This record gives sequence, structure tokens and C-alpha cells, in this order.
Amino acid sequence: MIKEKINSCQRSAIRFYSPRVLAGALGIILITAAILKAIDMELFIRQIRDYEIITNRIMLILGAWGLIIAELVLGTSLLIYYRPKIAIPLTGLLFVVFLGATLWALITGVTEDCGCFGSWVKRSPGGAIIEDLFMVAALILSWSGRSYHMINSSRIKPFIIIISLFAGIILPIVFDAPIKEIAGLGEGAAAVKEDLFTVQGLKDIDLKNGSFLFVLIGTDCLHCRDSVEVFNRIAKTTDLPKLIALSADAEDQRASFIKELNPVYPVLGITEDDFYRLLGMASTPRTIMVVKQHVLKTWDEEVPTVAAIKAALGQ
Repeated sequence: MIKEKINSCQRSAIRFYSPRVLAGALGIILITAAILKAIDMELFIRQIRDYEIITNRIMLILGAWGLIIAELVLGTSLLIYYRPKIAIPLTGLLFVVFLGATLWALITGVTEDCGCFGSWVKRSPGGAIIEDLFMVAALILSWSGRSYHMINSSRIKPFIIIISLFAGIILPIVFDAPIKEIAGLGEGAAAVKEDLFTVQGLKDIDLKNGSFLFVLIGTDCLHCRDSVEVFNRIAKTTDLPKLIALSADAEDQRASFIKELNPVYPVLGITEDDFYRLLGMASTPRTIMVVKQHVLKTWDEEVPTVAAIKAALGQ
């Protein structure tokens, strides 16, 4: 009799705690994903754009922001097991959206990085689909324990959810979200931030005192290749800032580019994350004029003329 009661208590404990443990684990994953996206929102926006489902810049920014807020609020709700009858279905709906987008990417091949954790963890759409299916299964198991939810369990939980909501709104701003563009104050392309001055590959260049034209290129970009001759003329003009090309391509690709096209300016390698952070939503080649650590002007895709560069310098 006593043994049966003990077994019954154990089964009840498992039914009570197992869904909460699963929900809590999913909550931690969602909260982590949201924070990592907020830290580097510009690159996350580009990852969303690569799906080619949304193309409008403002909608991309709002969509990225909305996902960060949703993941933080739902992740927190799962972690503290607040209103599971609402939080679990909404999280399931969010995963349906994720599965639909990654399935689209897998079928069309539009992107090789799902963007689930921003720029910090790279996962293929196929791998993301498998992981998301496991998470959906965990959600279903969490749903089975909803009847054991205690309605008056805590009065502090609603305040925690409110805090997570405000965190979702504020975190992207803290990490320099492009809010000027939402207000219609932006130029359309992503603004170049102070990130330029921490780019790996530029540590030996005195950005504080010099004047530079940084050109973001792809070694297989036809427009970049066709523009070498024009950039050579700019590089040879003595009263203009020093021209330096930046590429995320492998060293052998850059070597081949240099050997074939003979640029008279250096072609430096930088990390892929740095490259796309500087490129933002623009297209290559992107020319960035920097004078004494200040970005004066950018040219997206079009190659600036000598006259345009001098005008930007105030000459």
C-alpha cells in the first residue's frame, strides 16, 4: 500500500515537473536566440532579407524587431511556466513560421544560414528544420502538463513578462538598432557604424588620423571586377584618400583576383561577419569614405567619380 502511494507520488511529480523542465529548456533557447539577434540586429536583418520573402527595408527592420520581442516574451513565459495554455500554442505558432521559412530556404536555396541565432551560430536550413521539429515535439510534451498549472502560483510572474517585453523593445536600441530608418530619417542603406574601427584586418591602419576610401568587394562580383580600372584611377590620384578594398573571400580567391585584374590598391581580407555588418542592405561594391575616424559619405554599388569624392571632401 505504502509502495503504491510512493509510486503514485512519483508519477504525479513526473507529470508535474517534466513539462516544466521541457518548457524551461525551450524558454532558455528562445531567450538566448533573441539576445544574440539583438546584439547584432543589422546582420540579422540581412539574414531575413536573404530569404527573399520580405524585401522592404522598413518591414525587414520591424519584422526583425518583432521576432526579438516575441522570442523574449514567449521564452520568458515558458521559462517561468506562465499561462502555458496561451504561451505554448503561441510558441508553436512561432515555430510553424520558422519551419515554413526554413523549408522555403531549403527548397529554393536562397540562403545557407537560417539566422536562428543571428550571426553567432550558423546553421543550415536543413539542420534548423530538424532542430525545430525536436522543439515542436518538446512543446507538445509540455502541453500535456498544462492541466497541472497552478492558477494563483505567483503574482510576480506578470511583472516578469512585462519586463521581458520592455527588454525586447529596448535591447535592439541599446545595441544600435537602425531606428532612424523607421522614422524616415535614414538614407535607405544601412548606416556604417563604429564597427568599422574594430574590423579585423584594419588594426595596423591609423584610422584616427588618416583619410581612406574603403571599398567592399566580392572577388566574383562582376560589377566589382569591372570597376577595378576606375578604382585604379582613383587610387592613383594623389590628392584623394588612400583606397583600400575589403573582401570576405578566401585568401586564394583574393590572390587570384589580384593576379588577374592587377588592382593598384591593397585588397585586404576581413571576416564574413564584419563584411556583411559594413555592407548592411547595400550591394557591392560599397565605397565608404572615412576621414579622421568619421564616415563622411558612402556610395552603394555605383563607383564614385573623382569629382564626387572631392566634393564630399569639400575640395
